[in-house]
Amino acid sequence: MLITDIKRVVEQISRDKGIDRGILIKALEEALRSAAKKKYGSKVDIEAQYVEETGEIEVFQFKEVVAEVVEPDIEVTLEEGRGLDPECEVGDSLGTRMDASTFGRIAAQSAKQVIIQKMKDAERDAVYANFIDRKGEIINGIVQRIDRRDIIVNLCHTEGIVLVREQVPRESYRRGDRIRALILDVLLDTRGPQILLSRTHPTFLIHLFKTEVPEISEGIVDIMGAAREPGSRAKFAVSSNDSD
Repeated sequence: MLITDIKRVVEQISRDKGIDRGILIKALEEALRSAAKKKYGSKVDIEAQYVEETGEIEVFQFKEVVAEVVEPDIEVTLEEGRGLDPECEVGDSLGTRMDASTFGRIAAQSAKQVIIQKMKDAERDAVYANFIDRKGEIINGIVQRIDRRDIIVNLCHTEGIVLVREQVPRESYRRGDRIRALILDVLLDTRGPQILLSRTHPTFLIHLFKTEVPEISEGIVDIMGAAREPGSRAKFAVSSNDSD
């Protein structure tokens, strides 16, 4: 194969990116099968199989044994078939190993694209898994840019967004400013995880008070509910656990 060190590459990516090696191998097999079909046509019956002992992916072309060949790309005569397998009969399917060097460049490009895509998918899934259970938490970030009045926030390994409707009126941020917000929701679409942040949600205010007011963090006072007009006023319903 022109794709060298497949086993080493698979092991390294699996370890570094947390991608199941079985998923990688299956994807590479499919990439080589697709490359062969691009070279020889969609009708050709192609199978690709990873060989653990050699660390290579072998590609086989299968043809049906027939009495009279009509389509040479997918059929073989009984005489030709018995040259490969003396016990074959009409109707059997015979596989021969292909010379992968004939489509090696296409295969290498396909394999590279598969690996890159799998890495992107793994990173996307890791970000989603990291944030989906953190909805309702407060998070700190750095303003990366302002996009049509929406604030794009750098959250270290990914980005979050504070939409205009989730911003406090009259607050102003510039690139590089620190910002604290509530993880409002985590959505997954074709572009990857979308982490929606809010600075106006009542839960955000409750978390801030729990951080800043010792009686709340110590459980002496419980916040029963909150309502706010962002940038204007807020109301809390509280109860005390202190009999005094």
